Amino acid sequence: MVWAVVSGVRSYASSKKITAELIDREIRELKFEDWSENPQAGAAAKEREEELRRIADMVNQLDFAEREKNRDNRSGENFFSKLSTKEKNLFIDLTIVESMSRFMEALDQMPEEQRKSFVEKGLKEIQNGRTEEEMARAKEMDETLLKKISAEGMRAYFDKASADTKLDLAPLMEKMNEVMQGLRGNEFGPR
Repeated sequence: MVWAVVSGVRSYASSKKITAELIDREIRELKFEDWSENPQAGAAAKEREEELRRIADMVNQLDFAEREKNRDNRSGENFFSKLSTKEKNLFIDLTIVESMSRFMEALDQMPEEQRKSFVEKGLKEIQNGRTEEEMARAKEMDETLLKKISAEGMRAYFDKASADTKLDLAPLMEKMNEVMQGLRGNEFGPR
């Protein structure tokens, strides 16, 4: 009887786990209109903001592996591109601090070898041009948003990561800095 209850609780908990696929499905079902050029107001804007906050909450619940899947499937890019400037700022405000903090916490919790493997993968992505392509797409965003994202990323790196994680990430951060310098023409990091 006890094992049946434990099994039931596990099944229920796993069905409620937020995954990249679940977020992708939710975004597709929302069918947001493109407000990037022509934002609306009134009840439609309020309803969209509620849905945007719900999606942001789901994104904040993703674990490290699901965040990587979410990044790889790119469904969020189309969703984000349809948002008005005000909505984009709200979404970044709702997700970026939490995302960066969780990312550093996840890296801290990884065994050293797994963290080093993550760094090697990131360096390969840079070498193969994937990161530069992603950064070029990011450059299409409003410069203010890009600065906010990079500042929060650096703040999380300096404030949240352990000394060991910082040491392990140093080569990756150096290469990321080079990519950002090429795209922005200046240093990457807090000002």
